Amino acid sequence: MSTHWPERKLSDIATMIDYRGKTPQKSASGIPLITAKIVKNGVILPANEFISAENYISWMTRGYPQVGDVVMTTEAPLGEVAQIRNSHVALAQRIITIRGKDGFLDNGYLKYFFRSAEGLGRLRARESGTTVTGIKAAELREILIPLPQIDTQRKIAKVLASFDNKILKNTHINQNLEKRAA
Repeated sequence: MSTHWPERKLSDIATMIDYRGKTPQKSASGIPLITAKIVKNGVILPANEFISAENYISWMTRGYPQVGDVVMTTEAPLGEVAQIRNSHVALAQRIITIRGKDGFLDNGYLKYFFRSAEGLGRLRARESGTTVTGIKAAELREILIPLPQIDTQRKIAKVLASFDNKILKNTHINQNLEKRAA
């Protein structure tokens, strides 16, 4: 990411949905629960925890996620990010959802910023804790985000997403070849 772009506080250019400090009642099936355990390497892995459809509305009182929103783990581990591909999900502890304000911050760009060494470094500079480190929402809101024009943000995200898609495709091909070879 370039340092010649103006920088803005995350709180000025995004909104957040924060369910930290709350534990939902889990069920064997229902609405997939996004937990810190399944946000890895820029993707949300298949959910292995759920909340019932009956509890969904009463649980999601702080806001509903939307397709494209960025989810971030806030501890154990700090800084894993991905984008939501299905809006019918529930959010668990240790996850904050971030939504860029229209015309100011592209969610794809934000995801790749936090996946970069610079973005992760800015997160870690504000972390606290000893045994398990994490970031408080107030600290996260203060992180400065380099902000090129929105069209440039979209182009950056598109190029990086194309690389991610190619890597994912190659991973699937390799897995299929390994299965055939076994």
